[in-house]
Amino acid sequence: MTFANAAELIRLLLRQSDRHPIRAIGAAELDPYDPRFLRSLRNVGILVAREDLPDDGDSIFEVIDGSLIVVDPETGECERHDDALDIQTFDIDIAALCRAIREQSGLKGPGPMAISTRVWRLGRYEQHGRAAEICLVRRLQEETAQEILDHVRGAIDTETPVALVSLGSNDLPTMVTRQLSGLRMTVSRAEDLLRDDPDRPFALALGRVRVPTDKQALDARLQIDRIGRRAIFEGVEIDIEPRDFDAVALLADEALAAGGWVSKESLAATLQASTKRDSNPEQVDRCINRLRDAFRKNTRLKAVPSNGFIDRKSKVGARLVLASSEIAFIG
Repeated sequence: MTFANAAELIRLLLRQSDRHPIRAIGAAELDPYDPRFLRSLRNVGILVAREDLPDDGDSIFEVIDGSLIVVDPETGECERHDDALDIQTFDIDIAALCRAIREQSGLKGPGPMAISTRVWRLGRYEQHGRAAEICLVRRLQEETAQEILDHVRGAIDTETPVALVSLGSNDLPTMVTRQLSGLRMTVSRAEDLLRDDPDRPFALALGRVRVPTDKQALDARLQIDRIGRRAIFEGVEIDIEPRDFDAVALLADEALAAGGWVSKESLAATLQASTKRDSNPEQVDRCINRLRDAFRKNTRLKAVPSNGFIDRKSKVGARLVLASSEIAFIG
């Protein structure tokens, strides 16, 4: 028998956990998944069976050792069913969910612990010499966003960068969005970070998160303003076409994190998302040329190399040739 992908169940649990109040998972929703995986979720306490089983007025239901026992109250006759899932519902234990994410994502330091009813501190993530506190957040919506930010900064040292991982979609007002950089916070969706690793189904690919930079990094040579969609080099705003901004941000992200190459496929996907049109390798090449010219042809910049700070390798991709200490994201 073929069962549904366990990763889809994890995503379902995340979405359900984001609802207010946290809702239970019904038997019909669990039926497509491997009973062994469901059993493991029960063993670690993520799924907790509700005790108030339905009563049809004629029978008494009890679950004993995973089997459903139906008792006729008049005769005392018992009927046993090996699988009790057909009538059960399960609550999601958010604390157990946080423990699984923390352990499988390799987080360290304090956690998991509840900061408020909507925020859990999972632990510390370290990457390439930088670190951030990871917080799991429920109901990150316009009406709750400011309260959540205040709770996080009240509980975590203001000098520490924080990555907020939202259990569901988030809707942040402009006022809150503009605070994130100053508060050294970033926001990602948990579903987007799942690794889909069968051995670690709750692990988050936190390497995809843009860890907020240190305050002194605001003096970096290249500053990428995500909110204003600007690139500033040595204090000079670079004239980058709107369709190319996400590409230069992607190159800066990679250079800041690992100094590696960004594949042509990734750049093409970024261009397609920016322009809402299909992209191809030739368009990627033209984009890189435009970005190089944005540096090379700016008369206010001095000593720009012939490659315009961007290396290109055939059939591989491109990379920004700046040290991570020379790059900062300011929004």
